[in-house]
Amino acid sequence: MPLAEARALFDGAGVRIEAHAPKRDQAALRSLAVWAHRFSPTVAGDEPDGLLLDVSGCGVVFGGEESLIEQACAGLRRLGFRARAAIAPTYGGAWAVARYGGEVGRLAPHEELTAVLGPLPVASLRLSADAVAGLGEVGVERVGHLIELPRSSLPRRFGGEVLLQLDRALGRAIETIDPVRPTPPIAVERLFGGPTTRTDAIERTVRELLAEMSDRLGERESGARSVEVTLLRSDLAPERLTLTFGRPCRDAKRLWTLLRPQLETAHLGFGVEGVRVHVRQAARLRHEQTRHEQAQRSESDVSASEAERAMTELLDTLSNRLGADRVLRARARASHLPERAFERRPAFETDTEAGTKAAGITARDRPTVLFDRPVPTEVVALTPDGPVHRVRWGGRERSVIACRGPERIEPEWWRRHGSARDYFAVQAEDGLWLWLARAHASGRWYVHGVWA
Repeated sequence: MPLAEARALFDGAGVRIEAHAPKRDQAALRSLAVWAHRFSPTVAGDEPDGLLLDVSGCGVVFGGEESLIEQACAGLRRLGFRARAAIAPTYGGAWAVARYGGEVGRLAPHEELTAVLGPLPVASLRLSADAVAGLGEVGVERVGHLIELPRSSLPRRFGGEVLLQLDRALGRAIETIDPVRPTPPIAVERLFGGPTTRTDAIERTVRELLAEMSDRLGERESGARSVEVTLLRSDLAPERLTLTFGRPCRDAKRLWTLLRPQLETAHLGFGVEGVRVHVRQAARLRHEQTRHEQAQRSESDVSASEAERAMTELLDTLSNRLGADRVLRARARASHLPERAFERRPAFETDTEAGTKAAGITARDRPTVLFDRPVPTEVVALTPDGPVHRVRWGGRERSVIACRGPERIEPEWWRRHGSARDYFAVQAEDGLWLWLARAHASGRWYVHGVWA
């Protein structure tokens, strides 16, 4: 719809306008085509919003072609898409039925294809706008009308496009598609002549495989975000060692530095029969201009990119040695309640990977130390609702010399529990600033944080 109409529907409130990015649409469609390979080995993107799959012989795997349609549409719904699908003997027939057939999922058998296509508009044959307009001028609006016309008259009156697309839809002309070929994951493997417990041989093999994997990543101009090293043990299940990175990495030396502590503590059982290195997740490695070496350069002259790289490497080292669940970073969350305004996520995880959008941070002054749970306290106030005169904290009563507030914070209406609170920032006689809260439901006072 026009932008002005969209603005009018929302009365100008809460409307976010973004420029159309066709390349992002193409990339998303290609990703969707890669996802659709679970239903067929041959998948092509049909821009701007369609997929073409060759499902010949694939229906048996899914319990029939009707079940295949249902499972494909259900999978797309889980991804957030509304989809229409059809299976027909030809690509053109499936395209026409899916877009103009009037049903979410439909099966058009070969013997019924002509009857199914007949009532559809001629635009379902993927004709150009000029061809559709020309057919409409002589009253040809349905595919059935076009089929009844003499074939020899179609190219002369409407051009070769109409006859070609009609023959493709009915299976009289051959049509091929350019399938999307997903990039195979990078995996290198080496098998031994027999089980071995020699750590020097295993370590040397792992280092060589990491170097080989690094070379393959370099050929693709990519880096690894997650690497899995599998030790194939003779008497036990495979031992898997995992590395995770905050930014793409293909430096074999760094990979080995992070992997070595895990390998030294790995249980080898009665021997390792082979080693496999697999890139679980890769990303494009952005090219960066290295700094120009100067004859004299101070040690403090470090660019922002170098500092960011050093911090990322530190977080990667800590996360891989201590565990990703032990190296966390606070991220803002969309909530006006102080205790729910942030969450702890793995330090190297981005907002996109966490499945969230970056939330805004309130401009209100908040204490530098926020308690996980408000601590009950005793308060003497000039009136029941404040301001505060005295407060008990740290095992003794303190006189208040400054009080700022109240700030009303209402509960989240979509949650069943909680009550409104009034917050006060108070300064005790010894200079300590406390963040006090009074619960409206109970009238009790709490200390929710302090300014360090």
